[in-house]
Amino acid sequence: MDDPARLHWIASHILPHEPEVRGWLRRYVRTLGSHDIDDLVQEAYARLWTADYGHIANGRSYLFAVIRNLLLEQARHARVVPMERLGEIEEPGPDRRASARQELERLESIVADLPERCRRAFELQKFHGLSQREVALEMNITEKTVEKHLAFALARVLEILREDKEQVLEQRQPSTKSHDTEQSRD
Repeated sequence: MDDPARLHWIASHILPHEPEVRGWLRRYVRTLGSHDIDDLVQEAYARLWTADYGHIANGRSYLFAVIRNLLLEQARHARVVPMERLGEIEEPGPDRRASARQELERLESIVADLPERCRRAFELQKFHGLSQREVALEMNITEKTVEKHLAFALARVLEILREDKEQVLEQRQPSTKSHDTEQSRD
């Protein structure tokens, strides 16, 4: 394919999907800054320029595949990879999906038990992605009040999750009382 045809193909099949890819990266790969996203998109275009377009049925899917592959390459080549980046890139297996579903249900249960205004502020920011200022406007309260609600909600959620973790650890430890009693009889 000659350069003008290649340029036309990219402009018509790839370029319209760039804003969606950038949005996806901002939402789901939060460890990337805006410059990292720019670099990633530029590298994707460089790879797309050399691709054989005759075999590409869906430009959007191909663009997302190139971006995902670039993220995986970055993760492999990085000396230190943030743990959240690994979770964003790798496809979870059935066990991890079931576990994540249970964790999400537990989080929803904890959040549902928060005081109403704390719950609402937490949901708007953490689940709907609103900024602190946007939450304040939505709830018709000051940003300082939003900050207090979020701090209380986060502290409460973390406290309950810590308690849950401690309970699980206690349940996993074998009972040593009967073993200790038997040894003292010897």
